[in-house]
Amino acid sequence: MVAGSIATNGSAVVAGSIATAGSAGVAGSIATAGSAAVVRSIATSGSAAVAGSIATAGSAAIAGCILTVLCIACKGCLACLGCIECTKCKACVGCLSCRDCIGCVGCVNCSGLRNAVGLRNVHAA
Repeated sequence: MVAGSIATNGSAVVAGSIATAGSAGVAGSIATAGSAAVVRSIATSGSAAVAGSIATAGSAAIAGCILTVLCIACKGCLACLGCIECTKCKACVGCLSCRDCIGCVGCVNCSGLRNAVGLRNVHAA
């Protein structure tokens, strides 16, 4: 395990990532048991994950697509990867600011990001 990482029970993990039992984690990703995760992706068991996407069990993920990730503190946000303002989001990967949030669909307190599901990030000036 390296700096900035969270690892549990037999995980392979690198800087800036969160990994759980039996998963392969790479930089900036969150992976759960039995899934293959690529850079800046979140994948759960049985999913195919593509860079920049979030996928849930049994789903096919397309780059830039968001599919069901629930925060515990982001007011009104259902698929945020973790802005500073959303410090208790379970899907946080340590973004530096809202502008750096990958795949956010627009938290109430994350101004500047209003992304449609399946589309690329749109960063406000």
